[in-house]
Amino acid sequence: MCVLRVTGKQLDVDRQLASSGLTPCKVFRKGEPRAWRPEGKLYEASGFTVDVSRGSWSNLAEQMDDAVAFLTQHEAALGALRSAPGVEDMRLDFPVNLRIDRETVMAQFDYFPPELVSLAGALGLGLEISIYPVDLEELARAREGDSGRPSDT
Repeated sequence: MCVLRVTGKQLDVDRQLASSGLTPCKVFRKGEPRAWRPEGKLYEASGFTVDVSRGSWSNLAEQMDDAVAFLTQHEAALGALRSAPGVEDMRLDFPVNLRIDRETVMAQFDYFPPELVSLAGALGLGLEISIYPVDLEELARAREGDSGRPSDT
């Protein structure tokens, strides 16, 4: 489930969302807690994320196809957003499962096709892969401890 992440220390999130026409799935503001605990780390910048793909974490190819369609469909809005005041970073974040079959997987490699790289580069977007253990939900439940809430880690 690839997302577009837009951030900036002086970013006026509401203004940029209104002018871009994009619908965020998450909005955060500089100085707000990063986690559900108020004593947790604070956001150092403001920003938002937008769903780009609902593709599975085990299907990077589908996420990339969806990203190409998203960039093509929203090219004008993304170009304007890239040059908007306060926008410091724009990237596509592709979550993928960590492949851990020790008998067949010695290393993990993923490839970005030229069409995606070209479209993203022309719009000033970075590409990021976030690798997660396959059992992430199970790990989160195990870390809940006595409080019944997930930890900040």
